[in-house]
Amino acid sequence: MIRGKSDSNTPYVKLDKENCKLTIMGKSYPEDASLFYTPLVEEIETCKNDLSKSKIIIKIALEIMNSVSAKYIFHVIKNIYKSAKETEINWYYEADDDCMLEEGGYFKESFPNSDFKLIEVSDLRSI
Repeated sequence: MIRGKSDSNTPYVKLDKENCKLTIMGKSYPEDASLFYTPLVEEIETCKNDLSKSKIIIKIALEIMNSVSAKYIFHVIKNIYKSAKETEINWYYEADDDCMLEEGGYFKESFPNSDFKLIEVSDLRSI
C-alpha cells in the first residue's frame, strides 16, 4: 500500500492493493511532480501481473491539477488499464468546474473499454 499525504500542492494518494483500489484526491500541482508520482508509478509496475486477474477501481477527485500532474495521472491509469482484467474509473468533479469535467472527458475518451463515470458533486470534500 502507498500513501501520499496531501498538502496544499499535492493530493492524497492511496493504492490499496488488497482491495484493488487507487484513490487520488485533492489538489495536484506539486513543485516536482516526478518526485511525487514516481513512487506510485513504480509500485504499479511491480504489481502489473497481479492486476491481470483483478478488477481495479480508480477514484479521482481533484480540485485542480497542472499539466505535469495530468501526464503522470494519465500514465498511471494507462498502466493499470493495459494490465487489469477490468478497470472502473470514477472521475469526480464539482458542478461548476468545467475544466475538470473537460479533463475527465478527455481521459474517458482515452480509455474506451473501461467503466468510466464522470460524477458531478456539489463539493469534492464531501466524497
